[in-house]
Amino acid sequence: MRYVTFKLSPLIRGMFKLYFLKKNTFLKFFKGFIPSKRVLLAGIVFYIAGFLLAVLDPETAQLIFKGGFLWGNLEVKFQPPSKLTLNYLTEQFINYLGFKSFNIFLNNLLLIILAIFSGFALIPVVLIGLFSFTGSITYLLFLKLGVLKTFLVLLGSFHLYLELLAGILAIDAFILFYGSFIKSIREKSASNFKIAIKEKFIPLFLKITILLFFAAVLEVFWSTWWVYIITQQYISWLDFYLGVYSAWII
Repeated sequence: MRYVTFKLSPLIRGMFKLYFLKKNTFLKFFKGFIPSKRVLLAGIVFYIAGFLLAVLDPETAQLIFKGGFLWGNLEVKFQPPSKLTLNYLTEQFINYLGFKSFNIFLNNLLLIILAIFSGFALIPVVLIGLFSFTGSITYLLFLKLGVLKTFLVLLGSFHLYLELLAGILAIDAFILFYGSFIKSIREKSASNFKIAIKEKFIPLFLKITILLFFAAVLEVFWSTWWVYIITQQYISWLDFYLGVYSAWII
């Protein structure tokens, strides 16, 4: 019995080391999604500013910030299929809904790239376009839908959280890129800049891309349905996406 224990102990130790190594790698990966405190504080400030604007001047806030489908002003047309076929599912979920998701993802990604590398676009695109927008929409939805429905709409609009996180990380990416660039100029060496790009900037940009991808998927394949059933009428998720053939904001 002692002999077996002695032989197994190195194997067990190796398994524990492998487990904790994988765990640390997993935690390190998700830690990269946590924004810096200063940038997060800036986002909160702009969120509060948008909220206060809506409180003080709701009409102006509504003119500036278009709520989109979050308002519930979504006109949806349904045409349930007479027969479910592989061709119909491919056309509906890939060519139609999937294409819409891809367009949203591509548009948001291009805006974020513009914001990161230009710098000046960070304020209108991220701080105002995302954080002030969310703050303003929060109060305007209170006025239109009441507290409970507003809470439900915002709680279930998962794509919005991912977009906010991607936006705030874009500011970190901007600071990292140009901070490393300026430092390399001062040091008259491009080696540290290359290392920062390879080891920090590219992984951060990939995380932003991942967030925007899932945000686009959730916006089409979840949030649209979620807002619709809260603000208009209930229909099951499956019936909604199997039958929807057009949706536009009225």
